[in-house]
Amino acid sequence: MPDSSEIARLFDRRPRHWGSPADPVAWNAVRDKVCAQIPPETATEFVTLLRREIVEVVGVDIDDVDAIAEPSVLVEGRPEAVHLPTWRTIVAPLLTARARQLYGELPTERP
Repeated sequence: MPDSSEIARLFDRRPRHWGSPADPVAWNAVRDKVCAQIPPETATEFVTLLRREIVEVVGVDIDDVDAIAEPSVLVEGRPEAVHLPTWRTIVAPLLTARARQLYGELPTERP
C-alpha cells in the first residue's frame, strides 16, 4: 500500500492545458483533500476517494453529462466554475491511470 507522500506525488505533474482558470485551483483543493485521508489500500479505493473529493470540490458529478458547473471555486477572490469536460476527459483519467500504476495495476514503463 502506498504511503501519503506517494499519493501526493500523483498530483505533482499537472495537465498542460486547463479549460478554466478554476481548474488548477480545484486541482490543488482535490489534492489537499485526497492527501488528508488515510491512503487507500487499492487503486479502486483510491478512485472512489478521488471521485468523492472531486464532487465535493467542484459541486457536481463530473460524469453527469447534463451537469452544469456552478461558479464555486475562488480564483483571485471571485467565484469561477471548473471546465467539466477537462475534468471528465483529462484530469480524472490522468489521476486514475497514475494511481493504477502506483498500485501496480498498470506497467510504469514508457515507450
